[in-house]
Amino acid sequence: MKPITISSLAAALLFSTLAVAAHAADASGAALPLTRAEVRADLEAWTRAGLAEYWHGDSGPDVNSAEYQRRFAVYESLRAAQREAAAR
Repeated sequence: MKPITISSLAAALLFSTLAVAAHAADASGAALPLTRAEVRADLEAWTRAGLAEYWHGDSGPDVNSAEYQRRFAVYESLRAAQREAAAR
């Protein structure tokens, strides 16, 4: 009976070690929290691109429409410019 118990404990220990390692690997790819200034800059870009007006009420916008896609592209370019300026 003891060999089965020892092998069971060894298997459980191995499994838990692998699970912890896998969880740690997932956590390393997580995004860092944003600062208040970064959130404000993102909101400013979102508003300047005209996307804020699309998100009123319970239903969301038609994200596949050409106009929404155009405004989203403007938002992305504004965000890229902000990130570039912050990197300097």
